[in-house]
Amino acid sequence: MRLAFAALLLLGCRERDVPLDARPATAPVTHATAAAPEAPRMLYSGGPGSFVDLVSRSRHGVVGIRAGSPVKSGPAAMFPGAPESVADVALGTGFLIENKGVFVVTNDHIAAAAPELRVVLPDHSEVPAKVVGRDTRLDLALLSVDTPRLVALQMGNSDDLQVGEWLIALGDPFGDEVTASVGVVSATGREAASSLLQGAAMTYRMFIQTDARIHRGNSGGPVLNAAGEVVGVAVATGDRAGELSFVIPINRVREVFDALRDYGQVARGWLGALVKPVTADLAENVGLPNARGALITEIKAGSPAARSGLRAGDIIIRWGDRDVDDKSLPWIVAGNPIGKPVTVTVWRTKAEVPVTVVTEKMPQ
Repeated sequence: MRLAFAALLLLGCRERDVPLDARPATAPVTHATAAAPEAPRMLYSGGPGSFVDLVSRSRHGVVGIRAGSPVKSGPAAMFPGAPESVADVALGTGFLIENKGVFVVTNDHIAAAAPELRVVLPDHSEVPAKVVGRDTRLDLALLSVDTPRLVALQMGNSDDLQVGEWLIALGDPFGDEVTASVGVVSATGREAASSLLQGAAMTYRMFIQTDARIHRGNSGGPVLNAAGEVVGVAVATGDRAGELSFVIPINRVREVFDALRDYGQVARGWLGALVKPVTADLAENVGLPNARGALITEIKAGSPAARSGLRAGDIIIRWGDRDVDDKSLPWIVAGNPIGKPVTVTVWRTKAEVPVTVVTEKMPQ
């Protein structure tokens, strides 16, 4: 099963559009800054180079996702020699997450594959599942099951990930055994964190890239760091060997979780400004005490940014009471409710200038 929006993978660019918005995040997300290397995380026991204990301690939060009746091109079709049209009830994997209740997170393309969904719990019992919310842009779905005493996995901070760090992708597509694949972080996606463009699917550039094998079977499952914390959601783009594997950062899940749980969808907004990083030379030229903020290079006509009085050449240094840069600005905008005024502080003519901005719903 390939993602419907895989063909919309966007090419990189230095400038970033800032159209994002969503319901407020479930928890504040901090962004990594340059600092001295941290001490390596403690690996679970199980022998040299082994993740046996980690998988054992995490299997309680991994579930299988099934259709009410057989569907074609599910995980059963990925086995060698199986025809692409083979039918099976298996759809993929999900995992348990807790926030005002215990829910199941999986990929939207898995939840959309069948009108009736069932979840295979860690004790191998099978229960009906209800789709609580869907985010087609981010390929996320939130399911609920009427089962008490489920134990969710521990969430980590995907912004802490570094290139070269171990990742473990878990899956249980058939509901009979938790599978695992291991690799390292190939790219964090943080440099492209604002690459959600108007009317387009979320670009894979803002996802974590890994050389861990992610196929249709473990798509939708948890991706853990070496401390056993969930740092992302596995996304399968295909089953051919050598293809890049992608992971939705768990911090992006946190930011839309409330909206999915409470409203069933994510309302993204639009600012309508292109921004790029503020260099040390630019900061010196405009009299900014240090290199910070996001430089506006273009304002879209008729956009909220244009109506607010923001100008090309302004440097946005604060959104409300939060400091921003070109990478964090879109996600901070995403935490501002659509239609609610916010005071944005910009650096203009060598002074801080407050500007009132009201974001709007992103045009499709």
